[in-house]
Amino acid sequence: MKRALALFLLALPALAQASWILQTLIPETIALRTPTVEIGFDLKDYPPRSFPALYPAALEEGYLPVQVYANTPGTWSLLIQIPDLLDAQGAVLIPARQILYRVNGGLWLRADGTPQILYTHRGPTEGWLELRVEFALELVGNERAGRYAVQALITALREP
Repeated sequence: MKRALALFLLALPALAQASWILQTLIPETIALRTPTVEIGFDLKDYPPRSFPALYPAALEEGYLPVQVYANTPGTWSLLIQIPDLLDAQGAVLIPARQILYRVNGGLWLRADGTPQILYTHRGPTEGWLELRVEFALELVGNERAGRYAVQALITALREP
């Protein structure tokens, strides 16, 4: 009898239940990924036959891959800022306007030392969006010999 009662109780469906609400908050974000590289310019044919002369950046793939991810609604932009190349005393050696850039094979644009719109998009991306940014250096013939370096900055900005 005890055995039959125990089997009967085991065969009953469970009457106790528990439940939870599972939730998460995915924040609005715009994220950037770029390789950590120093961008140089290939001056193998220097001096050129005539000035001004344009020299492309010496990048392995020919361009700098800039990846952006956005899950935010509305319009957002990537800005690029390339300052003047200065000497240790702060004198301008090569003005920013002699550095050109373009995105995805588009038109060449001149840097001007201020933040400039590199790319604009509306709404979220589908995964990581890759932009191909190319650089070139224009030499006009009055540049002094030396090694020059400048920090280019790319910033993501969401419009209100």
